[in-house]
Amino acid sequence: MLKHLPSAMLVSLLAAPLAQAANVHAVDVSAFDIAGVKTGMDYDQTIKAITEHFHIPVSALDVDKFPGVNVVTGDKQPQYVSYEKDGIKLSVHFEGRVPLDPQHPLAVSLITYELPWSTDNKNAMAKAAGEKYGPQSNATYTPRVWCNNPGKMATMACSNDMSQQVLKLSNTKLELSDPAWSQARIKLMDSKQARTPGF
Repeated sequence: MLKHLPSAMLVSLLAAPLAQAANVHAVDVSAFDIAGVKTGMDYDQTIKAITEHFHIPVSALDVDKFPGVNVVTGDKQPQYVSYEKDGIKLSVHFEGRVPLDPQHPLAVSLITYELPWSTDNKNAMAKAAGEKYGPQSNATYTPRVWCNNPGKMATMACSNDMSQQVLKLSNTKLELSDPAWSQARIKLMDSKQARTPGF
């Protein structure tokens, strides 16, 4: 089939995946933060980071009013804290820390930061993200993603490893996630269901 194609077209078809692969690169996301908040931070560190970043009192934050049970500690603890002003939204989500640390029972697993939609805001977010985090892992593709273990193609840069930290910018929404915390919680819950068959 390929031998019937014009040589110029054949070269371009073969070169495209190589060009994409050359534009994919690893980025250490572990040191990244959004508004001073990093994944893995405990609750108190998170509150301190947000209030210092925005220069606001703790009372300006929206803390989970109906906290669920932390399956790691068995106590009710907030699952999120957020801040919103003038349409700018920051939201931080927590998981129970595994292994259990009574002094720091929560760990940040997801951070989102969002501006109201507009073309100018979209362009401003892209510029600010590039300046703060450096070149993305997937060349010029969108959504823009940064990760330590990118795939072989820029169009699917970070989708091959669902267990890694990923920073993603989609239009005016920035998201930093670390699924390791939810996976640890799921593994702990599974272990509590373990039984020895006795038939």
